[in-house]
Amino acid sequence: MNKNLIYLTYQTFPASTANTIQTIDNLKYLSKKGYNVKVVFPLRSKTSTDDINKLKKFYEFEEEIEFKGLDHNLPFGKFGIFEKYFFIISHYFWSKKVCKDFDNIENKDTQFFTRSDWVFYFLSKRQYNIIFECHQLSKTRKWVLKKSIVYQNSKVIFLNNNLKIDSGINSNEFSNKIEVIHNGVNTKLFKSVKNKDPYQIIFTGNLKRFNDERGLNFIIDTFKNKLMPDKYSLVIIGGPTEEVLKMKKYVSKMNLNNKIEIFDRTNRSSVISNIEKAGIGLLINSSNNSHSTKYTSPLKYFEFMYAGLKIIGVDFPSHRELPFSEKIYFFKENDTESFINALNSSTSFKAVEKNKLDAITLLSRVNKIHEFIKK
Repeated sequence: MNKNLIYLTYQTFPASTANTIQTIDNLKYLSKKGYNVKVVFPLRSKTSTDDINKLKKFYEFEEEIEFKGLDHNLPFGKFGIFEKYFFIISHYFWSKKVCKDFDNIENKDTQFFTRSDWVFYFLSKRQYNIIFECHQLSKTRKWVLKKSIVYQNSKVIFLNNNLKIDSGINSNEFSNKIEVIHNGVNTKLFKSVKNKDPYQIIFTGNLKRFNDERGLNFIIDTFKNKLMPDKYSLVIIGGPTEEVLKMKKYVSKMNLNNKIEIFDRTNRSSVISNIEKAGIGLLINSSNNSHSTKYTSPLKYFEFMYAGLKIIGVDFPSHRELPFSEKIYFFKENDTESFINALNSSTSFKAVEKNKLDAITLLSRVNKIHEFIKK
């Protein structure tokens, strides 16, 4: 079996986004599995680089992964206006060109992997071995999936069953070409911290999603409610910096500095260390976006679960699709009483045995990807 794997993507590196962290984590474990991994991507921002030393430091890895940044002489990222439309146009033309450049690739058995719609489309038409990892849906993506899956060497990984069902792909006709594989946790980052605060709630990640509030102000407001037990505290770690400063001002205005701490983005090791010290992990999003309600598979959930945290989550179908979701204490969106009841109910929590948690590790995930490649 050929073990050359090219991850061809319109993502850019480095970036403090969950999608690039997820990508690098998976590629690290594919490298451990024996794949010769090469990442090809556009240098489409001022901070983009393929300097391996900078990327290893940023993402904290030592595995041998080759990075090749390509020039990006297209409008996305250059003007600060009409970004949504420039992204669509630039993504299409960059993918078309770079996929054509691979026509001269020497080894036709090379495995390609991507999260980029048009890369999947153009490489599928060229009959390359290509796997598309689907994290969310749009009209364009549904069209691309239907047009691309018919090619012999094209496959799709969905992060949860809702994505598979709503994709429009006939799961019976293409059963051997589609797979549901949830996210996984990088166990190497954990050190089994003993001094947990069982009443400390933690949230990690971007403070906005799709330019929309994630509901964190609702959680902050709950600390002013007379029904909220005094024993609880909250730690928020995220970004961007302007949102952190704005939220800090709001906490000060509410006189909650003794209960709530907010920190800017930091490295993964530090984030995991803080997760391990906490007692309760928070999953929250706004219902304004279908990705949040139906399709998200947040990395933080797998980190919370592996760290043995109780998990409090807003009651969305996406969260009900997560592995071990029966361990989540759900609350209704923007319902203070429901949130406090979920917190109080979590006192009966029993952590999942570590040996069962092997199922949500990146090692397990990459083993499933490996078997899917071999199909």
